[in-house]
Amino acid sequence: MRKLPPQLKTVNLSGGEPFLRDDLPAFVREVRRRCPAARITISTNAYLPRRIAEMMGRIRQIDPAVRLAISLDGLKSAHDHMRGDEGAFDSAMELIDLLEERRFEGMRLGMTLTRANLDQLPGVADLAGRRGLELGVVAAHACRTQLHLDASPAGSMPPWLARPFREVVTRWLRSWRPRLWLRAHFAYHTYRLLGGWRHRFGCRAAEDFFFLQSDGTVYSCSVQGRPMGNLITQDWREIWRSPSAGEARRLAGQCPESCWMICTARSAYRMHPLWVIGWILLNKLACHLGLPCPKAPDAREDAWNREELPSADPSR
Repeated sequence: MRKLPPQLKTVNLSGGEPFLRDDLPAFVREVRRRCPAARITISTNAYLPRRIAEMMGRIRQIDPAVRLAISLDGLKSAHDHMRGDEGAFDSAMELIDLLEERRFEGMRLGMTLTRANLDQLPGVADLAGRRGLELGVVAAHACRTQLHLDASPAGSMPPWLARPFREVVTRWLRSWRPRLWLRAHFAYHTYRLLGGWRHRFGCRAAEDFFFLQSDGTVYSCSVQGRPMGNLITQDWREIWRSPSAGEARRLAGQCPESCWMICTARSAYRMHPLWVIGWILLNKLACHLGLPCPKAPDAREDAWNREELPSADPSR
C-alpha cells in the first residue's frame, strides 16, 4: 500500500473477505495517506456482522468517507442457497441494521448476476430502495487472477432475460435521482452483455485501471490477468513503464472479452459522455411518456420489448 501511485481516484479493497484481516484498518490508513484523493470502498460478504461493524467504527475514524459494498445474491432463501449457508441473508441484514444504528451512510448492495439469480434482481432492487441503499449490479465475468476462471460462470441465459432488467431499469429511469439514471444505463448494458452483444469501445486496462493481487502482482485487469510486475519487489514507476505493461496495454486493446464492470464502464463514460447523457435523456423521456424504454438500438435487440431472447451470435 505504501507504494501505490498517489494519483489514484478509486480503490476497492476486496477478497476473499477483507474483514478476516485484523490489520484492515492499517490498509485503509495507508491508502488514505498514499492516495489522498481516492474514494475507498471495501467489499464484504457480511458473514461476520458484529466484527465488521466494530472494525468499520475504527476505519471511519481513519477515513469518514469510506464506503462498504455488501454482496447480496438474492432475497433470503435464494441468497442462502447461492451461498450454501442458511443464515447468510440474515447476517447481511444484521450488518445493515448495525451500521444504520451507528449512522453509517456509506453502504450499498452489490449483486453479481448469473442465470441462477436473474429472477431475484427486482426483489433485491426493492429491498435496496426500502433500506435507502444503492444497488450495483454486474454480470459474472471470467477471472483468471484470484479465482482462476477462464470462462464466465454466468451460464446460458433464459429467453426471459430482459424481464427483470426492464422492470428495474424502467423504475430507475422514472426516478428523479441522477445516480439511479446512471445505474439504469449500467444495468441495461449488463443485460446486453449477458444477452451476447459486444461493446464497441476499446478496453483501457493498464491505462485507466489495474488489479493488485495480494502477493504484490500487478495485473492489467482481473479478467485477462496480464502480469506487469510486482509491487513488493519493484517501484510503481518501474512497473507502469515496463515492457510488460506496454504489452498488457497492447493486448487490452485487442481483448475480445467485452467486459462491463465498474472500472471498464467508468473509462467508457469518460471517453463518451454524450453517449451516456443522450441515452439517459432519450430513455427517461420515453419511460415518462409510457413508451418502450430503453429503446432498442437495432431489430435484434427488440427482444427487450418482446421478452424473448433470440439465438445470438456471441461475437456481436
